Amino acid sequence: MIQTLIQSAQFNGKYVALKDFKDHTVIAEGATPKEAHDTALEKGYKQAVITFVPVRNMVQIY
Repeated sequence: MIQTLIQSAQFNGKYVALKDFKDHTVIAEGATPKEAHDTALEKGYKQAVITFVPVRNMVQIY
């Protein structure tokens, strides 16, 4: 089963910071993981989960 963490297309191609592994609320975003993390820290979230949101229907090569 595939679980989609982020439904909104506004975060496609960006790194986002989520509250934690159980609460998938987006608290920050950025072009790099550092930007997303730094913004989350500024908002008071010290344990944010950083993940990349791929662009829908685009091949992702890692």
